[in-house]
Amino acid sequence: MPPTPEAALAALPVVVDDVECRVDAVRVPSYPGGVRPTSEARLGDGRGECVAWTAEAHAALRGRMGLVPRGRWAHLGDWAAAMRERFTDPYERAALEAAAIDLALRQAGANLRTLLGAASKPVRYVVSFERVADPVARARAEAPGVALKIDADPGWSDDTYAALAALGRVAVLDFKGAGDTERAHRALPQALIEDPGSGSWSESLARRLSFDAAVTSAAALDALPARPAAVNLKPARMGGVLEALACATRCAAEGIAVYMGGMFEVGVGRTQLRALAKIAGPGFVHVSLDMDALEPDIAPGVGTPVRGGLSYREAHLAMELVAESGLAGSLEVVEVNPILDRENETAKLAVELVASALGARIL
Repeated sequence: MPPTPEAALAALPVVVDDVECRVDAVRVPSYPGGVRPTSEARLGDGRGECVAWTAEAHAALRGRMGLVPRGRWAHLGDWAAAMRERFTDPYERAALEAAAIDLALRQAGANLRTLLGAASKPVRYVVSFERVADPVARARAEAPGVALKIDADPGWSDDTYAALAALGRVAVLDFKGAGDTERAHRALPQALIEDPGSGSWSESLARRLSFDAAVTSAAALDALPARPAAVNLKPARMGGVLEALACATRCAAEGIAVYMGGMFEVGVGRTQLRALAKIAGPGFVHVSLDMDALEPDIAPGVGTPVRGGLSYREAHLAMELVAESGLAGSLEVVEVNPILDRENETAKLAVELVASALGARIL
């Protein structure tokens, strides 16, 4: 079995000699105050961006650069462990580890793709924007066709949610721990509901939950209030690339999708996040087959039968396309109600459709 991405990186040798931290400020209109303080950790030719929020924090990192472990290390993972003993702030750790990874890859004459012997995966970008009173107008100001991640406002009306749904572009609604998530889910059932707060959720909403702020490590998945459909991985929040990749590896094994979120990176951090997304993004698709999406004549045993659903041929074609893509890593069949079924007709069709998703040709 090939090594995981984090293990392959941790096994690289690295030689750290010169260290430096350059502090700067970049004009970013959407950042509070309009100016984003930033700094770049430099270990030889390696670069890593610190996303700390204040100029004072960046100056503090510059003042601590003398603590960076130096010398020749047989394994990058050992260097990272030594660095974490000296630096406790996750943003500082992430910047230094990113610089060390960049340096180790350069010294090895490799990049993430060649190191892992894998092809880059397609990356889907979304535009993320802050909480605003009129999200529909804000969304329309973005490039047509680009998917959106929006900070939700508990004060939005039903008409606002309906207008957002009509756009057909909302990929994620971020509630930051508070708000009527059920109302949002009813209006936009395909959108991920990020950081919904605590509480109980409907079965349908529970299948679209995503978490961000609480995902500080791979082990943090165990403490989430529900099994997520997806998680938002941020290396800076997790204290480094290696931990973010370890979490992505675990998510892949458990059928949890991942996406990479930014934290106002303005320099090399943006490029590095894109490279990570190409290898740590979901190399699979989680398929949720809701049987009530089918025409009631062929699937009567469902909780919410609605006419105008998928025909027998359309449903099998969709599952065959899933099989042909080779991306399906997990599959669930839901909304089968045996009490309402006729001679187990719906359950038998569900089995057929699963077979099609696994490569069988029914038609």
